[in-house]
Amino acid sequence: MHSDLMKEFSETELDVAGTVGRTSSFEVTVNGELVFSKLSQGGFPITSELIKCIHYAKTQGKVIKIKQRQTCCTIL
Repeated sequence: MHSDLMKEFSETELDVAGTVGRTSSFEVTVNGELVFSKLSQGGFPITSELIKCIHYAKTQGKVIKIKQRQTCCTIL
């Protein structure tokens, strides 16, 4: 997921950071707003949907939630 995001966006456009949270949690925020939570949605965001979400926030100034999920994910 990280490599796909870095191919799509420059380092000045995107800040990808990991923090230790609750066990089994994986949350994604865009412009400070939660757009995806593994704990509530039972999986990981589909990378292409995350890219669409970031582009939408960048062009429209609004953040949209990611509703589609996948059950497994490679982070690096």
